[in-house]
Amino acid sequence: MQAETEKTSSRVLEMIGLKGEVTKGRATPLPCSGYDAEGEVQQNHHPWSVHGVPFADLEQAYARLRTTLPANGWKVVSDGPDKNKAKTPTLVADSPDGEFSAEVRLMDREGRPGSASLINVTVVSLCYETAP
Repeated sequence: MQAETEKTSSRVLEMIGLKGEVTKGRATPLPCSGYDAEGEVQQNHHPWSVHGVPFADLEQAYARLRTTLPANGWKVVSDGPDKNKAKTPTLVADSPDGEFSAEVRLMDREGRPGSASLINVTVVSLCYETAP
């Protein structure tokens, strides 16, 4: 499931279509709570971001996701500002097979010294049971 989560992340990166810098990292299994199972129930989280390009390019890529995700079978379940003070644009979509969800945030950090604007993505798998 870890490899599938990372492959799904790669497909989202392709849909973003930017040639910026991408943070590196692996999908990490985390426990799911509230399950009565013989084995451990977990899900994979794969957070990463794209940065190092002008904010206008990030905005265009984020807008492009609004059409490319649905065109690739993803179901957009929410699209709008989050509830934090900055009202960060946030898009959440479920994969065509329903096994993954992607949360995408457009982070505008222009004018903040030492901070880069970026698109932050977290791909999460469904909960699954490992062998007991």
